[in-house]
Amino acid sequence: MIINSYGDMAQHLFLRGRNADLKESVTTLSEEFATGKTSNLTERLGGDFTYLADLESTLNRIDSYMVANGEVQLFATTIQGSLDKVQSQVQAMRNDILTLSPAMDETNAEQFGSQAKQRMSSAINLMNTSVGGRTIFAGTATDTKPLNNAGTLMSAILTEVSGLTTSTDIIQAVKDWFDDPAGFDAVMYKGSATALQPVTVGDGEQVSLGIQANDDSLKHTLQSYVITALADEPSLGLSEDVKIDLVIEASSELSESEDRLIKVQADVGFIEGRLDAINTRNEASKTSLSIVKNNLVSADPYETYTRLQEAQTQLEGLYTVTARSSQLSLLKYIS
Repeated sequence: MIINSYGDMAQHLFLRGRNADLKESVTTLSEEFATGKTSNLTERLGGDFTYLADLESTLNRIDSYMVANGEVQLFATTIQGSLDKVQSQVQAMRNDILTLSPAMDETNAEQFGSQAKQRMSSAINLMNTSVGGRTIFAGTATDTKPLNNAGTLMSAILTEVSGLTTSTDIIQAVKDWFDDPAGFDAVMYKGSATALQPVTVGDGEQVSLGIQANDDSLKHTLQSYVITALADEPSLGLSEDVKIDLVIEASSELSESEDRLIKVQADVGFIEGRLDAINTRNEASKTSLSIVKNNLVSADPYETYTRLQEAQTQLEGLYTVTARSSQLSLLKYIS
């Protein structure tokens, strides 16, 4: 019978090498079990990282889309909220005027004029709204409030209608001023002439929120308030009939303003719907791609745990063998 024997040094080196291997295995498997990811990705992918790199690139792109989508959604929600408040105020004033129009007197007309000034100031403030440090109706000049205050508007209008004595002439002068580039756009609008550029929020998906405070529909709201407000301007010296006519005519203007605002709201609502749908698709794509990526890089938890226990058991056994070997002596050997 052939007996293989090893010297003390060879046995020591063997045990030390085995100990190092088992410790490394325990460390590696512990890391895999804790992170859930394989430690040898190169072997798992056969050395080809192209597919994984493409997955990660796509996931990063989707993340950027979702961030952009969230920002645009916040912008759209704020715009919609401002428009809704303006539209509600326009509707309320129009309804109040129509209710009192059969018995309208000078006092009522002046009261409506005073209310119009307050609502005009409120509408301007709403159009100057900002979110996340950016104004929403100023085009690309998002660091600028797009409109001057109501006092500036009324001062310019009073100069324009001074000396006019009929409601027809006054209303036409107001409309001409709002349509004139040297009128409202020059005196009141401080935002950019350039609308916000479309934002990419998904693969092949762009949305644009290019509504500005000098939009004809928003200007028409302020125009309707101005016509009403002139009934409460003593400096014009208007007769009772002219004041009443201005307010009653303003009710028709307010009705048109409401219709225009509702259309703008519908356009924004359509964009909000698109953003929701695109975000849902982005989330679905991210989920499915994340599953594929996890399947590529993840370590099976059951298998990893089993291998970890096995390595720990072997390491403990090695410690026991090493300890016992170190206690051997010639006397114990021959006894």
